Amino acid sequence: MRKTMGLLAAAGALVLGSLSAAGPAVAQVEGDWNSVTKVMVNKLGGVNVSGEVSCAGAYDRLVSGELLYDTGEGWAPVPFTDGDLVILNANSDNYTVSQPAGRKAMIQVTHGSSRMSPCYATTTTTPDGHTIPPWAACAPEGTPCRWETDAYAYDHEANGPLFDYSSGGKFKTGLVNVSAQSIGLFVQILHEDQTWDMYFIEEGSYAMTSTALKAVSSR
Repeated sequence: MRKTMGLLAAAGALVLGSLSAAGPAVAQVEGDWNSVTKVMVNKLGGVNVSGEVSCAGAYDRLVSGELLYDTGEGWAPVPFTDGDLVILNANSDNYTVSQPAGRKAMIQVTHGSSRMSPCYATTTTTPDGHTIPPWAACAPEGTPCRWETDAYAYDHEANGPLFDYSSGGKFKTGLVNVSAQSIGLFVQILHEDQTWDMYFIEEGSYAMTSTALKAVSSR
């Protein structure tokens, strides 16, 4: 497997979750978007947030030679050749959930992403030979990827949804306010000779959303 200069930085983001919830001060990439589609509340008053994300704009820039990365000596286009397969990843589960509790109180929890997940894919096979997990599925090509409350090394298939808890009280079913953002971009490119190149772009996808929706009971 070939390695680019961006590989070590990318590994740090995937393993350590080094991207902060505040995010880089860059504009959202045109064509990229992030949404919140569901909030669940469990019996203990914790919340699980899920949504959809698309890095279609970043993919278009990659194909057209306009997606840039820092080589250490300046900015250059991420190399792409027709026939290459791609998985784009971002930290999408950065969010804040708030809910009124009485006339003056507010319950709030902020979740910072600790693991990147796919935001666009033209293949379901990852460099380590695994497939994109069902909870983050984004196939066929162009279909928005799914994201949800996550933590590094958390096993969704074995343990089910992960919940956040607020020190200010228990969340209840009903209206909640959620703001979320998708930060950074980790580019994985599979060539026809079955080698992978990887690039981490901190100034990558920066899609944001803010919405109010009804939280439902988890089952």
